[in-house]
Amino acid sequence: MHSRTPPRNRLAKVLPEEWRKYLVDRGCPKRKYTALCRATLVDGRVIEDLIIEEGWVIALSRAGLGGTFEQRIDFDPRAIQALELKQVV
Repeated sequence: MHSRTPPRNRLAKVLPEEWRKYLVDRGCPKRKYTALCRATLVDGRVIEDLIIEEGWVIALSRAGLGGTFEQRIDFDPRAIQALELKQVV
């Protein structure tokens, strides 16, 4: 389940539960975390810096992550085919 507090990006999208469990199995805490991942989508597109925060996909790059921000997430998180965890904060 994603967090109850709103994400820093009001345009964020909820990460599917299967990928949430995947992150927890690899050492992410269940709450209060930010994860940097590499995602491969079903159409073959690769997103090198996918930022996930407390169960929400909040950004597609590291640029401009300070405070509250708006960045459009231009894919459906259900289209994630593979996820590689790079870093957890």
